[in-house]
Amino acid sequence: MPSSGSDQYLYGLDDHPPLGLTLLYALQWAMIIFPAYVITAKIAAQALHLAGPTEALFLQITLVCSGFGTLVQTLWGHRYPLVEGPATAHLLTFVSLSPLGMDVIQGASATAAASLALAATTGVMKYVVRLFTPNVVGVILILIAFSLLPHLIPSLLGLDARHTEPSVAVLSVTLALVVLMAILGQHLKGVWKTCNLALGLVVGTVLFSFFDRVNWNAPLTASWLSLPQPWVPFAPRWHGGAFVAFLMTYLAIAVNSIGSLQSMEAVTRPAQADTALRRGLVVNGLCGVVCGFFGVVGTVSYSTGPGVVLASRVASRFPLAWCGALVIVAAFVPKLVAVLTLVPSAVVASALCVAMAGQVGAGLAVIGARRTLASRDYFVVGIPVLLGTLLAFLPSSFIVSMSGTVRIFLGNGLIFGILIVLLLEHVVFGKKSKERAT
Repeated sequence: MPSSGSDQYLYGLDDHPPLGLTLLYALQWAMIIFPAYVITAKIAAQALHLAGPTEALFLQITLVCSGFGTLVQTLWGHRYPLVEGPATAHLLTFVSLSPLGMDVIQGASATAAASLALAATTGVMKYVVRLFTPNVVGVILILIAFSLLPHLIPSLLGLDARHTEPSVAVLSVTLALVVLMAILGQHLKGVWKTCNLALGLVVGTVLFSFFDRVNWNAPLTASWLSLPQPWVPFAPRWHGGAFVAFLMTYLAIAVNSIGSLQSMEAVTRPAQADTALRRGLVVNGLCGVVCGFFGVVGTVSYSTGPGVVLASRVASRFPLAWCGALVIVAAFVPKLVAVLTLVPSAVVASALCVAMAGQVGAGLAVIGARRTLASRDYFVVGIPVLLGTLLAFLPSSFIVSMSGTVRIFLGNGLIFGILIVLLLEHVVFGKKSKERAT
């Protein structure tokens, strides 16, 4: 029965809707979030030069890990209606470290994720979080978007394994798709408003089928049922520099999760804030260990939850648990996975541009929220964003020429930007510096 404590929602946080409605709500969540899974898996697969069955297998494992994370978070972790999925911050580090080998990625990612879980369990994380002021959080959100741009440009130009020359026609269509998805996100009503990316992916795939850029044979030849197998063996190798890079990445993931939880608490149950945060970060870390084991991108709590909850008036967390189960089941249906991987990389890049544009706006809002910026803030924010973006656009040939440890930090604009903003915010322009200035 619906909760009687509030007329705001049809079903409150701990209410159990009838099974039929629960499954319907779960399917709705899955349709909304599937594009994000496809997008991040596609970008990672491109960086690893995967194709065909291996790319489909990579997406299968991604679905299993994301569905598992959603199921555990909603029933045991933070216990809020938030979907878990591949983190863009983790994707950037994953891609930048791919030249070092999957064994390095597995070892560094899993140990960094375990560190997050340990910090959250012991209470250390609450002291670390204090370092993440609005300036630091805003810079991280903006840099995640800007650092991803170099990985999107080839796709926006239509470059892939079969097409080695840039295409003006492809670029024109991808830019039009960006505008279309943004317009749909602004003008659609209700739950449809949250489906703008999914609609854009469908429209883009249909359009690009006329450019001979959709492989229709993959769904036809894929089997209906199979057990997902690890796409790489588990053979982790320790690398100190890679561990530090992933540790910084998981700090960014923690900030992202905290923001998502705070947004959901504001529209549901703020009284559980401290417990939800601790349990949520522990599960984030444990899921990251699992993702590291399987060699896929680590997960984070997505921030789309509050919008969907307010639009649908259903705040129950149990449809999310069923959504996680549906995502896991989908991973065992290769034909469905093959259909999802039909989406051309150019269309994926367009959708990601729209999502990252919203993230840039969120970063700016965090920086300027409820305060007047001082002159120091312009440098604390501007320098990391500028330098981090600059490093993200360095030629790959130059990055490869660097030594391994140097490459990890100068070849990853996000990690470098996080280090610089922390240094500027708390040391160079920190409290003591302000006191001396006065």
